[in-house]
Amino acid sequence: MITRDSVHNNRQVVSAFLTGTHSGDFDVIDRTVAERIVTRGFPGGNPTNREEYKQWFRTFQAGFSDMVFETPAMVADDDHVAVRWRVTVSHTGPFAGVEPTGSRVSFEGMAFYGLENGLIVETSLYIDELSLLRQLGAIPMSAA
Repeated sequence: MITRDSVHNNRQVVSAFLTGTHSGDFDVIDRTVAERIVTRGFPGGNPTNREEYKQWFRTFQAGFSDMVFETPAMVADDDHVAVRWRVTVSHTGPFAGVEPTGSRVSFEGMAFYGLENGLIVETSLYIDELSLLRQLGAIPMSAA
């Protein structure tokens, strides 16, 4: 049975996770993510535990700075939270084999979180990588 409290708690856990990880507070992962996690769709490899999850965010933030992270939509139920997000960053470090361009880029995506006992146990990430890589010059814009 879906309860208002569980939905509210799931939203709070995911909100804390997103706020922390996108502002450089990777210790938030210890408070919001289960030790063993199932992940899908992470560029560069899918984390399977908290430390790998932290390292993924460190690597991302090594390539990008001056992050603005927005969540235009969040929907939750008793076991899941879905988030549509938008990121705007400066490309100040290597990323996906692309040397820093200094460009300001913006891309969108969605993440679906599964929760158990107040912790994130599953993350499916969908990034508009084509848009990101085009903005970085790694993929040429089509002539169409």
